[in-house]
Amino acid sequence: MQTECPHCHTVFRIAQAQLEIADGLVRCGFCKKIFHARIENELTDNEDRGDILSEIRQNDSQQARVIAATATDQTPLTSTADNIVIADELETRSRVKPYSALATAAWSLAILVLIATLITEYLWFNQPELLQYPQLQPLTARLCEWVDCERLQMRDPAQVELISRNVYTHPNEKDALMITTTMVNHAPYAQPYPNVQIDFSDVRGELIASRRFTPEEYLQIGKMQVSQLQSGAPVTFGLEIQDPGNQAITYEFSFH
Repeated sequence: MQTECPHCHTVFRIAQAQLEIADGLVRCGFCKKIFHARIENELTDNEDRGDILSEIRQNDSQQARVIAATATDQTPLTSTADNIVIADELETRSRVKPYSALATAAWSLAILVLIATLITEYLWFNQPELLQYPQLQPLTARLCEWVDCERLQMRDPAQVELISRNVYTHPNEKDALMITTTMVNHAPYAQPYPNVQIDFSDVRGELIASRRFTPEEYLQIGKMQVSQLQSGAPVTFGLEIQDPGNQAITYEFSFH
């Protein structure tokens, strides 16, 4: 069976079984228009194609194209599979394509969000190491507008050294000790004051007593008044602690 597109007048060969799929509705492979192959311009194999050619050639405004069936002097009919699409199948494809594009966009956005999250987590959890570089201080200052600056300050307690210490009995308090210490920051940048810890051990090296002091405690000032420990500038402070007893033979300072 042959049929002619009523819009562009292209002739196709189409099988009866294909017409049953969409109740005769097909889409032209050239002009993309949908038409009813059973009703409009249906041609049989016995029709005179020469008359069709003559009629279409006279209509120049429509720029008609006819694909004939003989191989001697005419171009063979283009197969239905190449140039004509069953309407139901076409509509299904049109519904699937937007969904596929939307799914691709959603997956792409999800991947970008995941990558950004991973980068943010890496920078956040590795900030103590990353912020050791003075070159990052301008970035740190900018980030202070969005996050807790105290956590983003460059700090390295290992760069703080205890250069002098003196432990003696408290002159006014019973069973108490006085500690005078001086520390210096060897880092090439200012950093927050560290916590100071003192451990007392016995003759066998076993821990007897331990105490950790915050900057507010050993500097004896309020938290809002605590500035940064400047690079290379010695700082001296005093501590008062309870006497751990005669078993405490040695003591050790550490910064955290």
